[in-house]
Amino acid sequence: MNQVLAIIRLFRFPNLLIVFLTQFIPYWFILRPAILKAGGIPVLTPSVFGLIAGATVLTTLAGYVLNDYYDREIDLINKPERMIWGRYLPAPFALVLYSGLVILVHILAFTIDQSLQPRTHWPLWVFPGVSFMLFLYAWQLKCTAIMGNFLVSVLCGVVPIIMLFPEDRPIWLTSFIQPEAMQIAVSSVWMYGLFAFITNLLREQIKDLEDFIGDSQCGCATLAVLKGPRFARKPAGFTGLTASILIGFLLFFWHETKAPQWQVIAGGVLLLLPAFVATIIIWNARSKKDYSRASVLVKIVMFAGLFLLLRSWPEDLSTLMQARWELP
Repeated sequence: MNQVLAIIRLFRFPNLLIVFLTQFIPYWFILRPAILKAGGIPVLTPSVFGLIAGATVLTTLAGYVLNDYYDREIDLINKPERMIWGRYLPAPFALVLYSGLVILVHILAFTIDQSLQPRTHWPLWVFPGVSFMLFLYAWQLKCTAIMGNFLVSVLCGVVPIIMLFPEDRPIWLTSFIQPEAMQIAVSSVWMYGLFAFITNLLREQIKDLEDFIGDSQCGCATLAVLKGPRFARKPAGFTGLTASILIGFLLFFWHETKAPQWQVIAGGVLLLLPAFVATIIIWNARSKKDYSRASVLVKIVMFAGLFLLLRSWPEDLSTLMQARWELP
């Protein structure tokens, strides 16, 4: 039973779901409706969107597999019950699985490029580039004081922004018809990217503090190892405070722009309160359990933010999903 659970954890389905929703929600509920309302014709069909989302999710999964492979010694100390490679599965198979996932991602990227035929051929450099960055992170940068956390957080922030690439021409054309609406839509997608960046940066900093014992014993030079947990709590707390302030400004903006009252209240309960409490816990943490509690609160913020950042939900989702995609 433990073996089955460990293998299931390998795929990190909740995290992959968040990655998928980070692309799905901003595109289908913000960007695409704005293009349609302005009289434009979106480039993406549901099938091509599925290819892009699939390539993104598989790239993320490949990064997880490789990260677990390189973290075998660290996980043996920090999370022995969750260790997979070398315990339940042979370690060399991780590299085989990783290689297979990367090859599949490259095939999907080529298929997307052939389907869209963009002038910049962005699928042929975005997905391979992200795969290389994740490899660099797992291989070298994860055990650095700042670069690793920053890099993986930037890559998380890129996830929703990728959806702007295929729709660049419809966005440009419709911006002449309804400039304000399109500016709001594009800004909202970027807001999702900023939200993903700041919340993932906070989570990565907390993970470094949580994994301090294993990292220090295995020579992983994170900030907590180099300067000590007491010092590393400061930048993590600063990131948490920054996230709380940004969420506070967002709630104020919602209130001033007459957002539904339930949304403001839900934002306070599910976004601001967990972020602020997590920050307090980080500042006063004394044990690994404290960092685990803070990490759970950040995950609540990450998941709730996917839905609460939407100002409105379409009344007829089936119509939205099908509208005009069949047009040439």
